[in-house]
Amino acid sequence: MRYIGLVAAANVALATPLYNHPVPVFRNATSRLAQKEQAAKVTDDISSCADTWMAIDDVEIGQGGDKRVGFGSAVQKFCEMADGETVKKDDYLSMATEVYLDGGGDPSTNGILGFVYFEIHNKQDDDHTVEAGSCQEYLGKLSEDGGKCYGPDHHDTKGGTYQVGDDGVSYHALGKTVPPKDDALNKLLATTVLSDQSVNKGDGAPLDPWPLDSLNDVVPAPCHSHNDYDRDIPLFESLAAGCIGTEADVWLSGDDVIIGHISPTQGRTLRAQYVDPLKAIIEHNGGSVYKSKPDQTLTLLIDFKTSDEGTLDAVVAALQPLREAGYLSKVEDGQFKRGAVTVSASGEAPFDRISSGDGVPDRDVFYDAPAANLDDADYSSENSYTASADFKDVVSGDGNLDDEELGRLRDQVSKAHDKGLVVRYWNLPGDGVWEQLRDEGVDLLNGDDMKATARLPRIG
Repeated sequence: MRYIGLVAAANVALATPLYNHPVPVFRNATSRLAQKEQAAKVTDDISSCADTWMAIDDVEIGQGGDKRVGFGSAVQKFCEMADGETVKKDDYLSMATEVYLDGGGDPSTNGILGFVYFEIHNKQDDDHTVEAGSCQEYLGKLSEDGGKCYGPDHHDTKGGTYQVGDDGVSYHALGKTVPPKDDALNKLLATTVLSDQSVNKGDGAPLDPWPLDSLNDVVPAPCHSHNDYDRDIPLFESLAAGCIGTEADVWLSGDDVIIGHISPTQGRTLRAQYVDPLKAIIEHNGGSVYKSKPDQTLTLLIDFKTSDEGTLDAVVAALQPLREAGYLSKVEDGQFKRGAVTVSASGEAPFDRISSGDGVPDRDVFYDAPAANLDDADYSSENSYTASADFKDVVSGDGNLDDEELGRLRDQVSKAHDKGLVVRYWNLPGDGVWEQLRDEGVDLLNGDDMKATARLPRIG
């Protein structure tokens, strides 16, 4: 099924781009050819290890508020699905499934949802019949305590290849940050060596197909994906981390807006990279970004880099698919009505036009009010949604707040909340201040490292 229209399948083919800007996200340091050559020298043992760390056990993250699948469970799933399957001579049996990538850190506080590619390669003269128990034994060697691919510090594994027999059958398990481009996500696929998707930072969705079901169980957290468009996988990484805020910088180009911080990419539109994928996700989930918490809105912070009057008009036009589907928060009868996505306009966005509804007839674009100067204009929940400030304007030094600075922050947070606004600080000294900001009532915690958000409590 194409991207426009209702999304009925877990993997959705998004609209085919006119041209592509592929960005390679991950490649194993050891090539498949080198792995095979090394495997030929090994009998009934690990022939090679990969380089992407995966938690072995299922992991509780978010201080126990969410759970991610570990390598062991992923192996069990694959082997049970593959049980009884026959792999012909010189053929493959493959599947990808979700797994938690911990980056070699403490899985309970560091990591993000990713994927593991499983492949069974039969190089012997006879057919190979997969047995679930043997499959789990072979792949389990890759995560065995003290083994070649095992990480003793955090009980994780790099995955790799287990060689059965003398150049007979190879069992591969490779961690990946992206789903495969093949139709093999939680499906067995014969005769195919899985290939990584190339992330699109051009005129299409970042991922195609989009792994919709992979995010079904993600529980949201109070994080904001700062400069999300610059991530290896825009939008997907922030949603895989559970963030309730994401961000795109836009520039007026003709009658449309394109994305970029300083040098925007021609053809890389707000609609292609964010609006259309969000529409598909919300449709798939029955009306929400996060299936686990249907009433949670996602803040889409759009930073206007151009002050031309046409920028707002182009943003309003780009949002039309979400508007038509009824997914945008808006003002109705003088009251804020929450939708699946709440758009907050920052940077050079014109407050006067947004406040009056000039060019925003549905009142579904809100303003990012200045948290440090909320008395300067009539900011309210009818015209604004977020209230943001540069953290370094509140504090001095290394981010440790003295009594005066703490009082200033509390005053800004209190004023914003009294006006019904969501508070965010940017330019943080690091994620070490998250806990204090959360304790002081800051709603969106600006994040640059999505793996670090694993330690944040989930939103109940």
